[in-house]
Amino acid sequence: SASDGLSFNRLQNALLGYGGPTLLIIQATNGGIFGAFTASAWKESKDFYGNSDCFLYQLLPMTELYRPSGSGTNYMYCNSEARSKGYDGQAHGIGFGGTVQRPRLYISESFDDCVASSQDLTFEGGPLLPRTKDGGLQRKFDIESLEVWGVGGEEIVAAALGARRRQRAIQEANIQKARKVDKAAFLDDFRSGLIESKAFKYRSEIRGRADAAVDERHNIAYVYEK
Repeated sequence: SASDGLSFNRLQNALLGYGGPTLLIIQATNGGIFGAFTASAWKESKDFYGNSDCFLYQLLPMTELYRPSGSGTNYMYCNSEARSKGYDGQAHGIGFGGTVQRPRLYISESFDDCVASSQDLTFEGGPLLPRTKDGGLQRKFDIESLEVWGVGGEEIVAAALGARRRQRAIQEANIQKARKVDKAAFLDDFRSGLIESKAFKYRSEIRGRADAAVDERHNIAYVYEK
């Protein structure tokens, strides 16, 4: 984030399609450093995915490793609001452990109300955040900085970056295809007179409104009374 800026879109763009292991490193404003390791390729989904090579860790103020406990399989999660238009009732962002409503480690799309809890069914229990002055557990945090690293040998990282390039190429091809379809549909409507018929339908409907009047001189515009 120090070089690329703190943005969920940039974070998601870096992760999605990357085909290798990643290490997520978070520095919170309270001084804690912690994060997660993943061995599976990132994808956008309403469900958790991944495998038991995933783990959580705390680096500062203590060094702790929280491996899968064997009681759950909610390893990693990436669900943007744009995917569901916000209608799925789930957490929107990146998460590890917990549930789709309340991941144990959770980075929201807005970077507000981020959460790092100490317990869930998927990973071993223990704090990710520094304790309070009176020894209590903290749950919410603000991000000071965030980094994601591709890990492994040169061949593994090169293959993972290649997978991401292919994923981006597919996405771009789909976007271009959708644009061509929209343009073709517009031209078909225009040639068939559908667009013109829609305009006449709208004009006939607006004639009956008390707050509007048809501009008969141009026969195309409508002047709303003020």
